[in-house]
Amino acid sequence: MMHTSHVVVVAVVALVGGCADSSERPARWGYVHATIIQPSCTTAGCHSALTAIAGINLADREGAYTILTGRLCGEPPSSIEPPRNYVTPFSSETSKLYHQLVGENTDVMPPDSPLPDAEIEIVARWIDEGARCD
Repeated sequence: MMHTSHVVVVAVVALVGGCADSSERPARWGYVHATIIQPSCTTAGCHSALTAIAGINLADREGAYTILTGRLCGEPPSSIEPPRNYVTPFSSETSKLYHQLVGENTDVMPPDSPLPDAEIEIVARWIDEGARCD
């Protein structure tokens, strides 16, 4: 006989396991900002409206997009590199944001609780697919 607590544990493990596959999660800016950037980067006390370390406020969806890509939400990608080169559309490998998330040749971001590999993969896919604001 299975106890209720065992059923709950099994259900939670199944749900978490289902979320772990990054290929099933959308690589769209709305999703990336709402589920990865905003909760991980602004609630860590680093890039919120109140702290904005290095002048970087990632709390607002459109503002964060402009800071990371160097263009307004809705503008087409350009060949001009964004300020600070955080995101180079179609190239996660040359994007500073990607290297900060994996901690490659720089301090890992967010510093207190690095992102899981599945979330980094979603950000990389968003960049590699053109870093559109959708």
